[in-house]
Amino acid sequence: MIARRSTAAAMVAATALFLGGLAQPAVAQPARSAASGTGGSLSVFAWNVDLATAVVDSVESEKAAERTPVVESVIRQHNADVVVLDELFNHASTDDITARLADLYPYRTPVVGQVCSGGGWNGISGNCSNSPFVINGGTMILSKYPITAQYAHVFTNSTSGTWDYNANKGAALAQIDKDGSKTWVVGTHLQADQSNTSTDTTQATRLAQLGEIRDWADGIVGSNGPVLIGGDLNVEYYHGQARGDYANAQAAVGGVLGTPAGDPSQTLTTIDCKVSAWCQYMAGVESFPTDYTDDVDYLGYLNAPGRPTPAALPDVAVGFDPQSGWTQGQTDTNAPSDHYPVEATFQLN
Repeated sequence: MIARRSTAAAMVAATALFLGGLAQPAVAQPARSAASGTGGSLSVFAWNVDLATAVVDSVESEKAAERTPVVESVIRQHNADVVVLDELFNHASTDDITARLADLYPYRTPVVGQVCSGGGWNGISGNCSNSPFVINGGTMILSKYPITAQYAHVFTNSTSGTWDYNANKGAALAQIDKDGSKTWVVGTHLQADQSNTSTDTTQATRLAQLGEIRDWADGIVGSNGPVLIGGDLNVEYYHGQARGDYANAQAAVGGVLGTPAGDPSQTLTTIDCKVSAWCQYMAGVESFPTDYTDDVDYLGYLNAPGRPTPAALPDVAVGFDPQSGWTQGQTDTNAPSDHYPVEATFQLN
Protein backbone atom coordinates (compact mmCIF):
# COMPACT_ATOMS: atom_id res chain seq x y z
CA MET A 1 0.00 0.00 0.00
CA ILE A 2 1.03 3.66 -0.23
CA ALA A 3 1.54 3.77 3.50
CA ARG A 4 1.74 6.95 5.55
CA ARG A 5 1.66 5.46 9.03
CA SER A 6 3.94 7.38 11.33
CA THR A 7 7.07 5.95 12.92
CA ALA A 8 5.32 6.39 16.25
CA ALA A 9 2.54 4.10 15.07
CA ALA A 10 5.15 1.61 14.01
CA MET A 11 6.66 1.62 17.46
CA VAL A 12 3.21 1.05 18.95
CA ALA A 13 2.76 -1.88 16.60
CA ALA A 14 6.13 -3.28 17.55
CA THR A 15 5.31 -2.93 21.22
CA ALA A 16 2.18 -4.96 20.61
CA LEU A 17 4.31 -7.70 19.12
CA PHE A 18 6.64 -7.58 22.11
CA LEU A 19 3.84 -7.74 24.66
CA GLY A 20 1.81 -10.31 22.80
CA GLY A 21 4.68 -12.61 21.96
CA LEU A 22 5.41 -14.28 18.65
CA ALA A 23 2.60 -16.20 17.01
CA GLN A 24 3.46 -19.75 16.11
CA PRO A 25 4.41 -19.93 12.41
CA ALA A 26 2.22 -21.90 10.04
CA VAL A 27 4.07 -24.76 8.40
CA ALA A 28 3.28 -26.24 5.01
CA GLN A 29 1.74 -29.69 5.25
CA PRO A 30 3.78 -32.65 4.00
CA ALA A 31 3.70 -32.92 0.24
CA ARG A 32 2.58 -36.02 -1.61
CA SER A 33 5.12 -37.36 -4.06
CA ALA A 34 4.78 -36.33 -7.69
CA ALA A 35 6.90 -36.43 -10.80
CA SER A 36 8.59 -33.20 -11.82
CA GLY A 37 7.25 -31.46 -14.88
CA THR A 38 5.69 -28.34 -16.33
CA GLY A 39 2.47 -27.68 -18.17
CA GLY A 40 -1.17 -26.91 -17.59
CA SER A 41 -2.31 -23.75 -15.85
CA LEU A 42 -2.06 -22.06 -12.49
CA SER A 43 -4.38 -19.32 -11.24
CA VAL A 44 -2.94 -16.79 -8.80
CA PHE A 45 -4.76 -14.28 -6.60
CA ALA A 46 -2.76 -11.55 -4.80
CA TRP A 47 -4.12 -9.17 -2.19
CA ASN A 48 -2.90 -6.64 0.34
CA VAL A 49 -5.50 -7.21 3.07
CA ASP A 50 -4.54 -4.24 5.30
CA LEU A 51 -4.62 -6.09 8.63
CA ALA A 52 -2.41 -4.15 11.03
CA THR A 53 -1.11 -5.29 14.41
CA ALA A 54 -3.58 -5.55 17.28
CA VAL A 55 -2.52 -2.27 18.91
CA VAL A 56 -2.64 -0.29 15.64
CA ASP A 57 -6.00 -1.91 14.92
CA SER A 58 -7.28 -0.66 18.27
CA VAL A 59 -5.73 2.81 18.21
CA GLU A 60 -6.79 3.57 14.64
CA SER A 61 -10.14 1.72 14.79
CA GLU A 62 -9.26 -0.52 11.84
CA LYS A 63 -11.95 -3.12 12.66
CA ALA A 64 -9.91 -6.23 11.87
CA ALA A 65 -12.41 -8.55 13.53
CA GLU A 66 -15.18 -7.24 11.28
CA ARG A 67 -13.13 -7.18 8.08
CA THR A 68 -11.40 -10.56 8.40
CA PRO A 69 -14.52 -12.66 7.61
CA VAL A 70 -15.12 -10.52 4.51
CA VAL A 71 -11.51 -11.10 3.42
CA GLU A 72 -12.06 -14.84 3.82
CA SER A 73 -15.31 -14.72 1.85
CA VAL A 74 -13.71 -12.85 -1.05
CA ILE A 75 -10.75 -15.26 -1.21
CA ARG A 76 -13.07 -18.26 -1.18
CA GLN A 77 -15.32 -16.81 -3.87
CA HIS A 78 -12.43 -16.30 -6.28
CA ASN A 79 -11.21 -19.86 -5.70
CA ALA A 80 -7.71 -19.43 -7.19
CA ASP A 81 -5.10 -22.18 -7.08
CA VAL A 82 -2.62 -19.99 -5.19
CA VAL A 83 -3.21 -16.95 -2.98
CA VAL A 84 -0.58 -14.35 -2.05
CA LEU A 85 -1.53 -12.21 0.95
CA ASP A 86 0.24 -9.05 2.17
CA GLU A 87 -0.10 -7.03 5.39
CA LEU A 88 -0.94 -10.00 7.58
CA PHE A 89 0.37 -8.18 10.65
CA ASN A 90 -2.60 -9.08 12.87
CA HIS A 91 -1.93 -12.49 14.42
CA ALA A 92 -5.56 -13.18 15.29
CA SER A 93 -6.67 -12.45 11.73
CA THR A 94 -3.86 -14.57 10.27
CA ASP A 95 -4.82 -17.52 12.45
CA ASP A 96 -8.49 -17.10 11.54
CA ILE A 97 -7.84 -16.87 7.80
CA THR A 98 -5.63 -19.96 7.72
CA ALA A 99 -8.03 -21.97 9.88
CA ARG A 100 -11.25 -21.04 8.09
CA LEU A 101 -9.77 -21.48 4.62
CA ALA A 102 -7.90 -24.70 5.42
CA ASP A 103 -10.48 -26.82 3.62
CA LEU A 104 -9.78 -24.96 0.37
CA TYR A 105 -6.11 -24.13 1.02
CA PRO A 106 -4.59 -26.91 3.13
CA TYR A 107 -1.03 -25.84 2.22
CA ARG A 108 0.58 -22.59 3.27
CA THR A 109 3.90 -20.99 4.00
CA PRO A 110 4.65 -19.27 7.30
CA VAL A 111 4.43 -15.47 7.35
CA VAL A 112 7.66 -13.91 6.08
CA GLY A 113 9.79 -12.45 8.86
CA GLN A 114 7.84 -13.99 11.74
CA VAL A 115 10.95 -15.96 12.63
CA CYS A 116 14.53 -15.56 11.43
CA SER A 117 15.51 -19.24 11.45
CA GLY A 118 13.67 -22.55 11.19
CA GLY A 119 9.94 -22.11 11.49
CA GLY A 120 9.13 -24.49 8.65
CA TRP A 121 11.17 -22.70 5.96
CA ASN A 122 13.72 -24.57 3.87
CA GLY A 123 15.86 -21.46 4.15
CA ILE A 124 15.73 -17.83 5.33
CA SER A 125 18.03 -15.20 3.88
CA GLY A 126 18.55 -11.45 4.02
CA ASN A 127 18.41 -8.98 6.90
CA CYS A 128 15.92 -10.59 9.26
CA SER A 129 15.74 -9.00 12.72
CA ASN A 130 14.83 -10.74 15.97
CA SER A 131 14.35 -7.40 17.73
CA PRO A 132 11.09 -7.14 19.70
CA PHE A 133 10.67 -3.72 18.08
CA VAL A 134 10.52 -5.16 14.54
CA ILE A 135 7.29 -6.77 13.34
CA ASN A 136 6.91 -9.50 10.75
CA GLY A 137 6.84 -8.91 6.98
CA GLY A 138 3.15 -9.74 6.57
CA THR A 139 3.42 -11.92 3.43
CA MET A 140 2.08 -15.49 3.17
CA ILE A 141 1.26 -17.90 0.34
CA LEU A 142 -1.75 -20.24 0.48
CA SER A 143 -2.17 -23.11 -1.97
CA LYS A 144 -4.69 -25.76 -2.95
CA TYR A 145 -1.78 -27.94 -4.02
CA PRO A 146 1.25 -29.23 -2.13
CA ILE A 147 4.06 -26.81 -1.39
CA THR A 148 7.15 -28.94 -1.91
CA ALA A 149 9.71 -26.26 -0.97
CA GLN A 150 9.46 -22.85 0.68
CA TYR A 151 12.02 -20.11 1.22
CA ALA A 152 11.89 -16.67 2.83
CA HIS A 153 13.96 -13.58 2.12
CA VAL A 154 13.92 -10.41 4.23
CA PHE A 155 15.03 -7.36 2.31
CA THR A 156 18.47 -5.93 2.97
CA ASN A 157 17.34 -2.70 1.32
CA SER A 158 14.82 -0.65 3.32
CA THR A 159 14.36 3.13 3.68
CA SER A 160 15.36 4.37 7.12
CA GLY A 161 12.81 6.63 8.78
CA THR A 162 9.82 4.90 7.20
CA TRP A 163 7.34 2.49 8.77
CA ASP A 164 8.75 -0.32 6.62
CA TYR A 165 12.10 -0.01 8.36
CA ASN A 166 10.46 -1.47 11.48
CA ALA A 167 9.20 -4.60 9.69
CA ASN A 168 10.84 -7.76 8.32
CA LYS A 169 9.33 -7.17 4.89
CA GLY A 170 10.56 -9.40 2.10
CA ALA A 171 9.34 -12.27 -0.06
CA ALA A 172 8.19 -15.88 0.09
CA LEU A 173 9.19 -18.36 -2.61
CA ALA A 174 7.11 -21.54 -2.80
CA GLN A 175 7.25 -24.48 -5.19
CA ILE A 176 3.71 -25.55 -6.02
CA ASP A 177 3.12 -29.11 -7.24
CA LYS A 178 -0.14 -29.11 -9.21
CA ASP A 179 -0.72 -32.65 -10.42
CA GLY A 180 2.96 -33.22 -11.08
CA SER A 181 3.57 -29.82 -12.69
CA LYS A 182 5.93 -27.80 -10.49
CA THR A 183 5.82 -24.02 -10.56
CA TRP A 184 7.56 -21.53 -8.28
CA VAL A 185 5.59 -18.56 -6.93
CA VAL A 186 7.08 -15.46 -5.31
CA GLY A 187 4.84 -13.41 -3.03
CA THR A 188 6.16 -10.04 -1.93
CA HIS A 189 5.39 -6.57 -0.56
CA LEU A 190 7.86 -3.83 -1.50
CA GLN A 191 8.86 -0.59 0.22
CA ALA A 192 5.96 1.85 0.64
CA ASP A 193 6.03 5.59 0.08
CA GLN A 194 5.75 7.86 3.09
CA SER A 195 4.93 11.55 3.29
CA ASN A 196 8.15 12.54 5.08
CA THR A 197 10.40 10.78 2.54
CA SER A 198 11.21 11.53 -1.10
CA THR A 199 9.41 9.23 -3.55
CA ASP A 200 12.66 9.04 -5.52
CA THR A 201 14.25 7.51 -2.42
CA THR A 202 11.53 4.95 -1.79
CA GLN A 203 11.34 4.04 -5.48
CA ALA A 204 15.11 3.45 -5.52
CA THR A 205 14.61 1.11 -2.55
CA ARG A 206 11.86 -0.77 -4.41
CA LEU A 207 14.11 -1.28 -7.41
CA ALA A 208 16.89 -2.57 -5.15
CA GLN A 209 14.41 -4.95 -3.48
CA LEU A 210 13.31 -6.26 -6.89
CA GLY A 211 16.97 -6.90 -7.65
CA GLU A 212 17.24 -8.86 -4.40
CA ILE A 213 14.24 -10.98 -5.42
CA ARG A 214 15.74 -11.65 -8.85
CA ASP A 215 19.12 -12.76 -7.49
CA TRP A 216 17.60 -14.77 -4.63
CA ALA A 217 15.10 -16.62 -6.82
CA ASP A 218 17.69 -17.28 -9.52
CA GLY A 219 20.03 -18.75 -6.92
CA ILE A 220 17.40 -21.17 -5.62
CA VAL A 221 15.46 -22.06 -8.75
CA GLY A 222 18.05 -21.82 -11.51
CA SER A 223 16.33 -23.09 -14.65
CA ASN A 224 14.13 -25.55 -12.72
CA GLY A 225 10.59 -24.49 -13.58
CA PRO A 226 8.73 -21.22 -14.16
CA VAL A 227 8.75 -18.50 -11.50
CA LEU A 228 5.60 -16.40 -11.08
CA ILE A 229 5.51 -13.27 -8.92
CA GLY A 230 2.65 -11.43 -7.26
CA GLY A 231 1.94 -8.88 -4.60
CA ASP A 232 1.82 -5.22 -3.64
CA LEU A 233 4.87 -3.79 -5.39
CA ASN A 234 4.00 -0.17 -4.51
CA VAL A 235 5.10 0.75 -8.04
CA GLU A 236 2.67 3.44 -9.20
CA TYR A 237 1.72 2.55 -12.77
CA TYR A 238 0.08 5.91 -13.50
CA HIS A 239 1.60 8.42 -11.06
CA GLY A 240 5.06 7.00 -11.74
CA GLN A 241 4.98 7.29 -15.53
CA ALA A 242 7.11 10.45 -15.67
CA ARG A 243 9.76 8.64 -13.59
CA GLY A 244 9.59 5.47 -15.68
CA ASP A 245 8.68 3.47 -12.56
CA TYR A 246 6.96 0.57 -14.32
CA ALA A 247 9.64 -0.01 -16.96
CA ASN A 248 12.37 0.32 -14.35
CA ALA A 249 10.63 -2.21 -12.10
CA GLN A 250 10.45 -4.80 -14.89
CA ALA A 251 14.14 -4.25 -15.67
CA ALA A 252 15.13 -4.50 -12.00
CA VAL A 253 13.35 -7.82 -11.41
CA GLY A 254 14.30 -9.24 -14.79
CA GLY A 255 10.76 -10.17 -15.66
CA VAL A 256 7.35 -9.24 -16.99
CA LEU A 257 4.82 -7.56 -14.69
CA GLY A 258 1.10 -7.29 -15.33
CA THR A 259 -1.49 -5.08 -13.68
CA PRO A 260 -5.07 -4.13 -14.62
CA ALA A 261 -3.84 -1.04 -16.50
CA GLY A 262 -2.78 -3.40 -19.28
CA ASP A 263 -6.42 -4.21 -20.03
CA PRO A 264 -8.49 -1.24 -21.31
CA SER A 265 -11.72 -2.99 -20.29
CA GLN A 266 -10.76 -2.67 -16.60
CA THR A 267 -12.63 0.17 -14.91
CA LEU A 268 -11.00 -0.01 -11.46
CA THR A 269 -7.44 0.43 -10.22
CA THR A 270 -6.00 -1.72 -7.44
CA ILE A 271 -6.17 1.25 -5.07
CA ASP A 272 -9.38 3.09 -5.94
CA CYS A 273 -10.47 5.48 -3.23
CA LYS A 274 -13.12 6.97 -5.52
CA VAL A 275 -14.99 3.67 -5.19
CA SER A 276 -13.82 1.95 -1.99
CA ALA A 277 -15.25 3.21 1.30
CA TRP A 278 -12.45 1.52 3.25
CA CYS A 279 -9.82 3.21 1.10
CA GLN A 280 -11.46 6.56 1.86
CA TYR A 281 -11.38 5.76 5.56
CA MET A 282 -7.71 4.75 5.49
CA ALA A 283 -6.85 7.87 3.50
CA GLY A 284 -7.94 9.85 6.52
CA VAL A 285 -5.93 7.66 8.88
CA GLU A 286 -2.76 7.61 6.78
CA SER A 287 -2.97 11.08 5.19
CA PHE A 288 -3.16 10.34 1.49
CA PRO A 289 -5.75 11.83 -0.90
CA THR A 290 -9.27 10.50 -0.45
CA ASP A 291 -9.62 10.32 -4.24
CA TYR A 292 -6.29 8.50 -4.78
CA THR A 293 -6.30 5.90 -7.55
CA ASP A 294 -3.47 3.88 -9.09
CA ASP A 295 -2.36 0.36 -9.93
CA VAL A 296 0.30 -0.78 -7.47
CA ASP A 297 -0.46 -4.54 -7.28
CA TYR A 298 1.00 -6.86 -9.89
CA LEU A 299 1.16 -10.42 -11.18
CA GLY A 300 3.85 -11.60 -13.57
CA TYR A 301 6.84 -13.85 -14.01
CA LEU A 302 10.64 -13.81 -13.89
CA ASN A 303 12.99 -14.55 -16.75
CA ALA A 304 16.34 -16.32 -16.54
CA PRO A 305 18.50 -18.10 -19.11
CA GLY A 306 17.08 -21.55 -19.85
CA ARG A 307 14.11 -21.18 -17.52
CA PRO A 308 10.63 -21.96 -18.87
CA THR A 309 8.13 -19.10 -18.76
CA PRO A 310 4.35 -18.93 -19.16
CA ALA A 311 3.02 -18.92 -22.71
CA ALA A 312 2.16 -15.20 -22.34
CA LEU A 313 1.33 -12.71 -19.65
CA PRO A 314 -2.42 -13.12 -19.04
CA ASP A 315 -4.79 -10.24 -18.46
CA VAL A 316 -4.60 -9.24 -14.82
CA ALA A 317 -8.04 -8.44 -13.44
CA VAL A 318 -9.22 -6.53 -10.38
CA GLY A 319 -11.22 -8.71 -8.01
CA PHE A 320 -14.28 -6.57 -7.31
CA ASP A 321 -16.91 -7.93 -4.90
CA PRO A 322 -19.17 -5.04 -3.87
CA GLN A 323 -22.20 -5.25 -1.63
CA SER A 324 -25.44 -6.70 -2.96
CA GLY A 325 -27.30 -4.17 -5.09
CA TRP A 326 -24.24 -2.06 -5.87
CA THR A 327 -24.53 0.06 -9.02
CA GLN A 328 -22.05 2.22 -10.94
CA GLY A 329 -21.40 5.46 -9.09
CA GLN A 330 -22.05 4.04 -5.62
CA THR A 331 -19.41 3.70 -2.95
CA ASP A 332 -18.30 0.10 -2.34
CA THR A 333 -18.97 -0.44 1.35
CA ASN A 334 -18.12 -4.15 1.12
CA ALA A 335 -14.41 -3.57 0.42
CA PRO A 336 -12.50 -4.95 3.45
CA SER A 337 -9.14 -3.45 2.39
CA ASP A 338 -7.81 -0.25 0.86
CA HIS A 339 -6.50 -2.43 -2.00
CA TYR A 340 -8.49 -4.51 -4.43
CA PRO A 341 -7.02 -7.95 -5.20
CA VAL A 342 -5.57 -8.91 -8.57
CA GLU A 343 -5.96 -12.28 -10.26
CA ALA A 344 -4.73 -14.06 -13.38
CA THR A 345 -4.45 -17.57 -14.81
CA PHE A 346 -1.05 -18.45 -16.21
CA GLN A 347 -0.77 -20.98 -19.05
CA LEU A 348 2.43 -22.92 -18.45
CA ASN A 349 4.55 -24.49 -21.17
